[in-house]
Amino acid sequence: MKEPVPTAKRPRLEKRKQLTRLRLMKSAYALMADKGHTIVSIQEITSAADVGFGTFYTYFASKEAIYDALVEEVLEASGKVVDAATRRLDDPAERLSAGIQYTLMQADADPLWGKFLLSSLLAPSAATMGLGKFFMRDVQQGVAQGRFVLHDAEMSVVAVAGTLYAVLHRGAHGRGATAGAQGLADALAGAEGDPAVQSLPRRTAAQVLRMLGVPPPQATHLAARPLPPIAAFASFFDADLA
Repeated sequence: MKEPVPTAKRPRLEKRKQLTRLRLMKSAYALMADKGHTIVSIQEITSAADVGFGTFYTYFASKEAIYDALVEEVLEASGKVVDAATRRLDDPAERLSAGIQYTLMQADADPLWGKFLLSSLLAPSAATMGLGKFFMRDVQQGVAQGRFVLHDAEMSVVAVAGTLYAVLHRGAHGRGATAGAQGLADALAGAEGDPAVQSLPRRTAAQVLRMLGVPPPQATHLAARPLPPIAAFASFFDADLA
């Protein structure tokens, strides 16, 4: 029979456990952002975290479990920050536009986050987890209010994820997450361009709204509106690992 852990030692034990979990999460985050979550092995994660292979299973049942935890703690956390800034917007089309723009802006400001997002956008759960759950809510509300004209909300969110993937993927091979995708943005916005929608995040948001059935002039106008203020993007795994 194991002896109970003395009460005085429990806080230190819990802190060690938290730091070990944090190391695993931080290592998996960097590796999955770089390679994609399907390629990374548990051995790679534990080696990068400098913990024993078996220790992994103390915290996560599988590689898919740590990936799901990252989606929640990294992508969903970012979505909650943006959602707090946009929740006062009554128009789901404007709220979705702001979400698209802030997503691309965060990917530009935090390249590792952008790479992790990119690696997750084509996952089967992209429409229901992470940022997808916020996009799905806005799309469904837009349909209910007659703002969007579409027949399949889930496939429409998949199309939104695909658009973000294309923009971010092109940017990842160019000058940055957003600047490098200018050529693709021109194609998305139309050959003639949109004078009122000048930046890539705005142009992408305008195109997404058009895809969902918002008339082009309205889509351009909504995407060009000032974004609601946001204090800062979410940050991750900043705890002291010493």
